[in-house]
Amino acid sequence: MRRFHIKQQLQEGSLMIDDAALTHQVRAVLRMKPDDEIALFTGGEALGWDFRFRISRITDRVVSGRVLERIKNEREPRVHVTLFQSLIKKDKLEFIFEKCTEVGVSAFVPVVSERSIKKGVHQERAEKITKEASEQSGRALAPDIQPIVTFAEAVAAAKNAGGLTIVAHEKETRRSLDAAPPASRQVSLFVGPEGGFSEKEITLVRNAGFFIVSLSRRVLRAETAAIVGSYAVLSRFGS
Repeated sequence: MRRFHIKQQLQEGSLMIDDAALTHQVRAVLRMKPDDEIALFTGGEALGWDFRFRISRITDRVVSGRVLERIKNEREPRVHVTLFQSLIKKDKLEFIFEKCTEVGVSAFVPVVSERSIKKGVHQERAEKITKEASEQSGRALAPDIQPIVTFAEAVAAAKNAGGLTIVAHEKETRRSLDAAPPASRQVSLFVGPEGGFSEKEITLVRNAGFFIVSLSRRVLRAETAAIVGSYAVLSRFGS
């Protein structure tokens, strides 16, 4: 059953969805008709549930019908992972948003680090990518993409968040993720740009008490490190 994330709050009963993009997808792309069914999910009080929705009418921008039942969504990870991702080229950053959403990352924080080339994020497009990835992968939520921060601000935010903070560093040779201490329900993961973090940045995170690890004996591209690191963290602490 095709799944769609909407901003409206959901409950059993009649529902009118005023969403031109969803309507276009249902009518023009999927060619659905009355009595066809889709699954809906949203945030707020309905977070963690999928809602089975039967279509009764489709107009130019509105899909009307009825929510028949709600079904518990058990696909969310037990641990909340925030990926502090250093800014990289647009296509690679968008690839990270898509694939790390599928893997199970709960939030993204774009970071301007010393070796970042790109300095911005197309917020609307990024949110569309994570929304579609969450629909496809069966997630109960679409990850939050927070405002861009400096590296120092990212360090402060991770410290304030509590839990465990892991920093992927290609020059680390002694410690792997297996050596990380037991985590709480909150894990922050730092992944650098092409070329990795600078020595100044590594000194800053070391002084902050963060756990610096190697993800591989080989040198990984930034987008590979983000995906591998996210999966490894979730696998280690609660996927």
